Amino acid sequence: MIQLLLVDDEPVILEDLAQYFQHISEVEHVYTAASGQEAVGLLQRQQIDIVVTDIRMPGMSGIELCEYVDRSDTGTLCILLSGYAEFEYAQQALKTKAAAYLLKPVKKDELLLTVRQAAEALRQKREVEAASRKAQQTLRTHLLQLQAALLRELLGARKASASQLIEDMGKLDIPFAVGEQAAVILLRIENRFLDYDEHSISLFEFAIVNIAEELFGEHFHMWVCKDDNQYLALLAQPRQQPEDGGSARKLLERNVRELQSSVTQYLQGHISAAMSDFHAFPESVSKSYPKVLALLRKLPESEQSYMLRLWDQPPATPQRSLQRMYEPPTVLQLMEAGRWNDAEARLSYMMDELALSGMDTAENMSELFYYLSNAFTYMVHASGLQLSDVLEGQYGRPFHPTMFRSVRQLHEWALELLRKMEERARKGAQEHHGAFVKQVHQYIEQHLSEDVTLQAISEHVRLHPTYISAMYKQETGENLSEYIYRFRMDKAAYLLRNTNAKIYEIAAQIGYQYTPYFTKLFKSYYGVSPQEYRRASV
Repeated sequence: MIQLLLVDDEPVILEDLAQYFQHISEVEHVYTAASGQEAVGLLQRQQIDIVVTDIRMPGMSGIELCEYVDRSDTGTLCILLSGYAEFEYAQQALKTKAAAYLLKPVKKDELLLTVRQAAEALRQKREVEAASRKAQQTLRTHLLQLQAALLRELLGARKASASQLIEDMGKLDIPFAVGEQAAVILLRIENRFLDYDEHSISLFEFAIVNIAEELFGEHFHMWVCKDDNQYLALLAQPRQQPEDGGSARKLLERNVRELQSSVTQYLQGHISAAMSDFHAFPESVSKSYPKVLALLRKLPESEQSYMLRLWDQPPATPQRSLQRMYEPPTVLQLMEAGRWNDAEARLSYMMDELALSGMDTAENMSELFYYLSNAFTYMVHASGLQLSDVLEGQYGRPFHPTMFRSVRQLHEWALELLRKMEERARKGAQEHHGAFVKQVHQYIEQHLSEDVTLQAISEHVRLHPTYISAMYKQETGENLSEYIYRFRMDKAAYLLRNTNAKIYEIAAQIGYQYTPYFTKLFKSYYGVSPQEYRRASV
């Protein structure tokens, strides 16, 4: 829909054109101005698509108005109307980049066609601009991803020559200089950030990086990625290499503290940081990153908004080790025994130890994670299954400790997985029991005329007779002997109704060699003798 501005110092012409365009469906709104100055005021307040203006007006001319529109760079197009055919006016109109130059008196249908052509040109121009912006954004996104991937390779001690690194950085527009000083910073998000899903966390991380670039950008080149441990990794290189590293170090430390403060103020969350001193790039990355990573992994989750500096750390002291996971009975032993409620309680017992002050470090979380993942994997494979048979959704991803940023997330994962395994175990037991009942029934049907005693069935299914009786009763609610008796009577009744077999033959087919005994049982079950039952069925 077109936002149209008509400009003319002759009220009659202005009103006539306004009334005409108000009835054109493509025109959403018609604005009018009696002078160039009035038109400028409207252009400053409204988003106008097309301006149709007379050239000769008191004060600001139409040419000057079009020059103003061109300078404002709003994308608005101008159509000039003139009662003079002088070449000079046409020349000036071309200089203003006017969309069209029409001579008065102009026919309304001709003007409408020109407005429509200008609107179509404007639409196409905006589509091209939108596509260009999208392409630039896509290129920037891919460029940032490629930059981050290269930094992750350096963090992983990539082996490459200096010339190759310089070439790669040049292709990706990374302004770092080989041989100059650089420092490594790792950021750990904490607090309320961990209450969100991974997509929301990624948005917070994006905001944190933007704040960091704003704070550090005046004095440092920045290179950013997320490392394999879910930390934000920042590489900082001074724009102007200082004579001594101390001044750059102090400035960077101040910027990091400002970043922590800004994240708290604007995002209402906390981050902890660990940073190295300045050393020659790229050697600084491969040497400093593992040390900074180890330092941050020792920081308990419960200790937040910390600033850790690699150069002033005290000598290493032995870490407190986890004990509860190794106390018998272990989670694995409880799962093997089918004591699922006890296994869940044991899981909470271990997590409580991990949540103790000073114990909730990334190192300890990794230890407990690997312990649990080994136990779960063993249970799945011992059941003759694959992990994919039990795990679904996010739990089907490869096990790795970086899946979790907090003790709570690790506990939720382990609890969910434990319950899935319990559900699978119960389902497997039900399937097994159902197969057992089917196996017993098939044996009875196939050997009804033979020996269908409990002992015979026991030998066939290779289970103890007592266990067979108990399991059958549990699964069907009926004693096995009662089922055999009922099945024999049902089979006898069927044969009496549908065959001409003699009574003693029917008795033999269902396992009774002594006919009077069969007759007695049949009468007890149906209330009539076999002969009476047959006569009644005819």
